[in-house]
Amino acid sequence: MTSTTLYPGSIRGSHWYGDTYEGDLMDPNVLALHTTEGTTVVSYSNGASAPNLTAKPNFAKKAFDVYQHFALNRSARALVNKAGGVETNTNNVIQLELVGTCDPKHKTSWNGLKAGEDYVYWPDAPEWAYDALAELIAWMHTNMGIPLSGPSEWPAYPSSYGATSARMTFSEWNAFKGICGHLHAPENVHGDPGNIPFAKILAKAKALVGKSSTGGGSTTTAKPKPTAPAFPGRDKFGPGKKNKYVKQLGARLVAKGFGKHYRVGPSQTWGEADRLNVRAFQLSRAELKGDADGLPGPLTWKLLFS
Repeated sequence: MTSTTLYPGSIRGSHWYGDTYEGDLMDPNVLALHTTEGTTVVSYSNGASAPNLTAKPNFAKKAFDVYQHFALNRSARALVNKAGGVETNTNNVIQLELVGTCDPKHKTSWNGLKAGEDYVYWPDAPEWAYDALAELIAWMHTNMGIPLSGPSEWPAYPSSYGATSARMTFSEWNAFKGICGHLHAPENVHGDPGNIPFAKILAKAKALVGKSSTGGGSTTTAKPKPTAPAFPGRDKFGPGKKNKYVKQLGARLVAKGFGKHYRVGPSQTWGEADRLNVRAFQLSRAELKGDADGLPGPLTWKLLFS
């Protein structure tokens, strides 16, 4: 259920490494939480060990500044992934680094900085930080299909380090869907994010999802079904084409859940990702299977916008 490749409002620029490391295409069903064990956003060796996203607590706004390093449907590089072993980075997992620490050595202070004011000690974070994390998790559930569930065991650091009872076996990892920590991933020894109050954070995320699905408890009137825009013509699509209709088509493909081949997102320039996404949509519809060439015609356009 990949409906987008970018987290809304995410900061990219020099923090984007998707052009250096393409990664594997994924259909995400896992969100893995890390802690940076630092107080700033780092370069991750120029992307060589970067996650998909880094969430930096913004104390003034009481919210996250989210930095995006790779597309959400592309594998990241923050887990140990040994040759010949189980797939970790490439096993349909979106990876999120939380700037801060889970080390009790820094529970209250760190090199002159104060916890809760200058940095986050995640096992005992300010309530707004848990709210921000819950909001991000709720978005991942709604937009990426990540199940709102996860392990019950989140041991405290440093006892979470190494081969613990919380560490998944290969078979458990392959079967897992939901939210976990670096401390749960096989082939890894890291213990982050430690004993975060996962049940509490998950309950907050579920409440946000429930509020969104019910309109916050208010009664709403169903909106009329939108009318499909007029088909602009076959000549607007295909190799070498660049126009607003190509981007309009791409945006609709993403909205319908057929954007997995975009590395970043749709643009006005036609590319192979557009063709593959159109073809995937055509193959999903019985009316179009006989003509799944990846080029939109009037019927493809009508069904896509219906």
